[in-house]
Amino acid sequence: MCFNFRSLFPYKMNTFRKYHILLFSALSISHVSKAFSWTDTTDGPRKLYAAASARQGSLVERQNFVLKDYYVGMDVKLGWQTDDRDRNIFDVSYRYPRYGVGYYMGNMNGIILGDDSISAGLGKPAALYAYFGAPVYRDKWFSVGYNISAGFSYNFNSYNPEHSPSNILIGYKNNAYLEFSFEASLLLPGYSTLSAGISFQHFSNGSYQKPNKGINLISGTIAYQWNLYKNKDKRYTPIALPEWTKSFEWDVFIGSGVRMLDTGFDKKRPREGKRWTCLTFSTAALRQVSHRRKWGAGIELFYYEWGSYVDSYHSAYKELIKDMGLRNPGVVSPSSSEVQRVMKSNAKFSSDNFTVGIYAAHEVGYKRLWLITDLGIYPFPRVGDQPSSPIIYERLGARVELTDRLFVGVAIKAHGFKADFTEWSVGYALMKKKPMSMI
Repeated sequence: MCFNFRSLFPYKMNTFRKYHILLFSALSISHVSKAFSWTDTTDGPRKLYAAASARQGSLVERQNFVLKDYYVGMDVKLGWQTDDRDRNIFDVSYRYPRYGVGYYMGNMNGIILGDDSISAGLGKPAALYAYFGAPVYRDKWFSVGYNISAGFSYNFNSYNPEHSPSNILIGYKNNAYLEFSFEASLLLPGYSTLSAGISFQHFSNGSYQKPNKGINLISGTIAYQWNLYKNKDKRYTPIALPEWTKSFEWDVFIGSGVRMLDTGFDKKRPREGKRWTCLTFSTAALRQVSHRRKWGAGIELFYYEWGSYVDSYHSAYKELIKDMGLRNPGVVSPSSSEVQRVMKSNAKFSSDNFTVGIYAAHEVGYKRLWLITDLGIYPFPRVGDQPSSPIIYERLGARVELTDRLFVGVAIKAHGFKADFTEWSVGYALMKKKPMSMI
């Protein structure tokens, strides 16, 4: 099957011409730069590049409700390539990485779910994201490395009981976007770079809207990059890093989020659940073992608004069904005003609303940005938890340091790598060594 670029565009061609103009302008600047003959000592434009890539792939897991599985996409990027001129500790540590912003366009209408003929695929989503890439091997003309991207996506054909009842992958048209990719790059004489690789993409709303199984894609990619610098002039000289004196850090943070609770009453109406508040109160002791890595452990208290309310939700539903004399509970929505009224009258605030977590913490950073990967357990299950309730949880996210001590973050808290809720946080380092930045 041939690659159809026209099928990617989430808008009409006339409207989308503005993006062609933007890309054309970026590439035109690269040609104009040659006329100015910037010297190696000029900073700024000499580090910029523009890139375009295409991809083709499928779902990572081919399940029995997937009828067709074909997907194409493309990206445009504007980025910044670091080199040895700044002598920044983080740049040297990561073998001179690159970072920037990108815009993604995909066509998922080739992914057909369910055994019905009314499904129109998953749509033509688009995403705006930031990315970071670093080599694991580099010589003068060739490199192998990885890229991490995160952003916001939109324009999905989400679950709809009439038009896409079999779409249990995505329940909301707007979703978080994550990507991890490996690629090999070849620098050509002059200003160009060619790349090819493999990409893993994930789209999810963090259980904000059910259903939310998530979309996981794998694809092969090819890319062309135009640099605002001559490849032969770029310098990636290895520099010895100063020895890092290990130090302790003590962090505290509070986080909040919402999630839709699946009551399990009516599988045909998963979107009729109720959204509940989640809160996190956490503290951790971390040991920074290098310029870019921290290990540690922490303890936290989770507040789940639904807690004991879940039991009252069930009892309210059953009570209403009994009062109405109905044999088929499917005719009454769990989110109906009557159920909500009875539920509120039965609901009680109790210790079931709280859960304690103990976790191992790991952070890897670049300047003021830190990637978080935590693994935790619930040592004291809540009263009323089912035997199948998870005792292990994960946290994957990022934090940005606004000052040397104040930080904000966003993360996905998950069970078995299935989203529990999206956690937005703010925190403070009560104890911390001031970081080194220059060599």
